[in-house]
Amino acid sequence: KLSEMFIESVASPVAPLITEDAPCQENVLDKNIDILKTLPVMTHTPMDIGPVITGGVVMVKYPEEMAGDDLSFNLSYHRLYAGRASDWLTLASLYNRHFLDVLHYHKKRGEEYPLTINIGLSPSLNILAAGGTLPQIRPKGKDDLGVAGALQGSPVRICKARTVDAFCLADAEIVLEGKILYGERVYEYDKESQKTERPPYFFPEFMGYEGMAGKAFKFQVTAITHRHSPYYVSQMADSVESSNLGAVVSEASVYNACKNLAPDSFINCHILNCMRGILGVVIQCKTNHILETGISQGLISAAFGAFRNLKFVVVVDEDVDIYDPEDVLWALTLRTKPDRDINIIKKAGLGDLFETRWSVDTTVPFGNKWRAVRPKYKEVDIREILESPEMEKAVSLMSESSRRYARRHIIKKEP
Repeated sequence: KLSEMFIESVASPVAPLITEDAPCQENVLDKNIDILKTLPVMTHTPMDIGPVITGGVVMVKYPEEMAGDDLSFNLSYHRLYAGRASDWLTLASLYNRHFLDVLHYHKKRGEEYPLTINIGLSPSLNILAAGGTLPQIRPKGKDDLGVAGALQGSPVRICKARTVDAFCLADAEIVLEGKILYGERVYEYDKESQKTERPPYFFPEFMGYEGMAGKAFKFQVTAITHRHSPYYVSQMADSVESSNLGAVVSEASVYNACKNLAPDSFINCHILNCMRGILGVVIQCKTNHILETGISQGLISAAFGAFRNLKFVVVVDEDVDIYDPEDVLWALTLRTKPDRDINIIKKAGLGDLFETRWSVDTTVPFGNKWRAVRPKYKEVDIREILESPEMEKAVSLMSESSRRYARRHIIKKEP
């Protein structure tokens, strides 16, 4: 239901509430700033370059000329390295972020680019920050606080920053205030002391690789504010946590596009953890009539149109569990004719990762449905066969794959 909730929240946003009662400003440090002495910034693995802030949500205010109103904001995650200096960070952004639209607007006019980095937020705000792949469902990304407010059922409280012309999230645990220095694109590592043939490893990225250090924007910190006894949040980018956050907006975008295209055939969609939140999706559909033959290909096209970074789409029938990677692989193995069911789209994006898209249609042709019926077994009460200790041992030895198979293929007894 989360996709439907998100779609409803986009349609009925709740405007943010400006307040002067801001727990995030119970303590203000605006002199002698030392980030690493103030915050417990983690180095995630022994291979990493150093301490990286992973739980910081960048909040920027859209200029009224771009947004059409005076209280539009964008939230986003970026790579924030704290190891170069005591009072500034490197900020690296992917090329396809709304954040950069606002940056170029200010840079073109020679204006400062003030912003805040907010740590320790509600789930709805983290979800909006992670949905930064320019999805169709929120093409401008300018009403993130309104959508988050609707999703959580109450307005997002914001307040003016203390040292820059920007807003911050009033109920955050910690806030870093500051501005982007346009003229200084800096390396994320010290090139003089770290002379290597290739850039050093940075930290684990969402794709599952150890990322490489490179050049980034310089973010000058002008203040650190925080609650009394704040907690510090440090998400792991290469994790289920990161995948789940990124998947919410992506799934909602695909759900919305597919439901609009084929409301009677489309059932649901899901982004498996291995698809890293934005790179792939499994679509579940049904064919109600021979005349609906080919609807699976239409759903694939709708999904690719739903957001830019989608790389892989697989379509399955209604008898396949889209939440179970093994069942999806079963469909890929048993129900696919590669020369017929695999489509490849070239020149679809930038870089090695995004330049090619592909899809697999595992749906059974309508006329062959009767030949592809999966078995169902009667439910058995194991307590009628085994004593309690034996039963508990048997259940404990079941693999997760066996448990999922049982849930799919057993006919439940009538209560």
